[in-house]
Amino acid sequence: MPPTSVVTIPESADSAGRQRADKRELILDAAIKVFARNGYHGSRISDIAREAGIAYGLVYHYFKNKEEILGSIFEQRWSGFLEALEGIAAERTRAEDRLVSVAALILNAYRVRPDWVKVLVIEIQRSARFAEPGQLRAFGQLFAVVGRIIRDGQESGELRAELDPGIACTVFIGALELAITRMVLRLVEVDEASAEGRAHCLNVARTVVDIFLHGLASGRRSS
Repeated sequence: MPPTSVVTIPESADSAGRQRADKRELILDAAIKVFARNGYHGSRISDIAREAGIAYGLVYHYFKNKEEILGSIFEQRWSGFLEALEGIAAERTRAEDRLVSVAALILNAYRVRPDWVKVLVIEIQRSARFAEPGQLRAFGQLFAVVGRIIRDGQESGELRAELDPGIACTVFIGALELAITRMVLRLVEVDEASAEGRAHCLNVARTVVDIFLHGLASGRRSS
């Protein structure tokens, strides 16, 4: 019987692959900072290269153009964000608690990664690029995750079963979108890195969910 052959990947090839991935991440991180600072249209490849501390021509070794860099920022960062959301949706807790966790995750994204969220809200979500099929499908996954939580709550009797979960999901995400846009536009002044910033995000998350589930009415009606 012939000996079993084992195919191995040379260490040099594996190292080269890691270096390529690291260089791509370096360029994407630099691009996020540049786009957040200058805006997409006000940024040049040379600005990204300078921020990354690499040669101008090296950027084109990893990306065809500025448009591809922006698309990669969305695809790579959004996939990690969705994984976290899926983890929350899979928890066996009350729908209200999971909705608070979703809201806190979304709002804390700006506190932890303000440049990325600024690029997402201003340069991607509010531009014609967001209408591309791939980006619409990716964003639709957010609605799918939140919709699943709402349907779970309806099936358990925690939430009103007669309401359209799709409309409810749109209202919930819309409220969070405006809340985070308010933060991006600096309409509220909070030091995101401080304990106050963390507390603010959690308070906003709980307030959004409370209004979403229970409304603004005090419960007292005039006769």
